[in-house]
Parts: sequence; C-alpha cells; structure tokens
Amino acid sequence: MVSISQRTTKLQNRLVAIRLGSGALKLPSNVKRIDLRFAPKMAAGHMGPRKFWRNELVRLKYHNPTVSMTVDRTALQDDPAVMSVHIQPEDSETEKIEKINMKDYRSSEILDALVQLTKASVIEPTTEDQELLAKLEEQRQRSLRDSKIALESRARVKREKEMLQQARGDLDAQST
Repeated sequence: MVSISQRTTKLQNRLVAIRLGSGALKLPSNVKRIDLRFAPKMAAGHMGPRKFWRNELVRLKYHNPTVSMTVDRTALQDDPAVMSVHIQPEDSETEKIEKINMKDYRSSEILDALVQLTKASVIEPTTEDQELLAKLEEQRQRSLRDSKIALESRARVKREKEMLQQARGDLDAQST
C-alpha cells in the first residue's frame, strides 16, 4: 500500500490544481446558470467541449458554488455543441440566455468566449497558494532524486547478484 505521505501529497496536488489554473474564475452575480450540451464521443468537433467540461468547468464550479451548472451529453455527433449562459440583469425579472457555439473550438477558446461574455474575473493565487506550490515542487524534485538513487541502488544489487550467480556457475562447471 502507498504511504500516507504519498497519498497526502497527491491529494494536495489535485486540490491545488482545482483551486488554481485556467478555469479559476469568479463569475458575476447576474450569471444564474450554465448549461453545456455536446455529444458523448469526441469525434466531429466535440473534443474541445469535453476537455472544457473535464478541466475548466471543475474550477468554475469550485469558485462559483451557487451557479447551477449542468452537462447534457446526449446530443448526436452531428448536432452543435452549445453552452447556454443564463444571465439575469439586475433591473429585470427575466433571464437572458446567451449561447456559445463550442463545436470545433479548443477548451481555452471556449473559456475565453465565456470570460468575454460574462466579464468574469480571474482568481489570482494567494501567497499561501504560492508557498504551497513551491513546497510541492520541492517535494517533487526531492522525490525524483530519491527515485533515481533507489533505482541505481537496485541496479547495483542486481548486478552483484548476477556476478555471484555467474561465479557460482563457473565453480560448478570447474568441479564437474
């Protein structure tokens, strides 16, 4: 079983990746809901929406828990991949629905279109986050060094065993 410290480090890396990154945006309060609709398979221009859903939407939801975000993956391959952003102006009771065509676009382009449409603000890493990132990077470098040393040690032990086997084989051949 993997040690607790390794599991904790891996979990910290994943949590930092959710808190920081390309989709770490704070949406304005007038954005009420985001709906994504695309095909379940990546072919025919549905790869960008899928990557957006897997990477950026997670960060968006983390920083905007009150905004309802739904994903519909039942569209046909030939159907358009669409993101519907429900915006309720402060002076109005009715929602305005803006649509973003996601088909044949990369996830970064889709995110840029969402930022441009909603005027979302980017969340910058705090000093604590930067310290944690530096600590995790230092741990990763140390782990790589330790792995290299352990690999060299195992290779040396294996060579010694092979040399002993070969020497014993030579002795057995001489005695018969």
